[in-house]
Amino acid sequence: MRFFAVLSIAIAMFVSGAPVQQSPDPASAPARDQEWLRQLVGDWEMKFRMNMQPDQPPVEAAGTDSVRALGANWIIAETKTTMMGAPYHGILSLGYDAMKKQFNGTWIDSFGGHLWVYQGTLNETGDTLTLETTGPSLTSPDKTARYKEVIRITGKDTRTFTSNIEGDDGKWTKILTIEYTRKK
Repeated sequence: MRFFAVLSIAIAMFVSGAPVQQSPDPASAPARDQEWLRQLVGDWEMKFRMNMQPDQPPVEAAGTDSVRALGANWIIAETKTTMMGAPYHGILSLGYDAMKKQFNGTWIDSFGGHLWVYQGTLNETGDTLTLETTGPSLTSPDKTARYKEVIRITGKDTRTFTSNIEGDDGKWTKILTIEYTRKK
């Protein structure tokens, strides 16, 4: 219902000639940021290593990631694998906001009900995107924790993803590493 109300107002403003504030032209986003997103597009094979418990060996899994462009400023990635004997499916949206000069994104998956919301920046050399978010704590279900997730381009057809959680002591611990190889 709200959608139709907003649409009606926009149409009325357009018909009346009232100025409508628009988001920047997609072409106004820095080419570097758009190009960085475009290099993720394609089909990838993945190898996961998850550190579930500090005193246990990592859990390993393999899967696929299919990434498509959504205009010039966004990508949508669809991850599929099997984890702990169960099918796992996740969707990442990742884009560049030229007005805020930052990357924004979301993550949802079939294992949890939390909507992960990201904000991040690209490093000076243009090979590493660091995303920050807040999500459920791994140690206490009634708390949240800060996370840093890093996408690093390691070659034309390779990249990595790491997820780090900030502990109560302020120290960061790597909990997940994913290595990606582009399918031929």
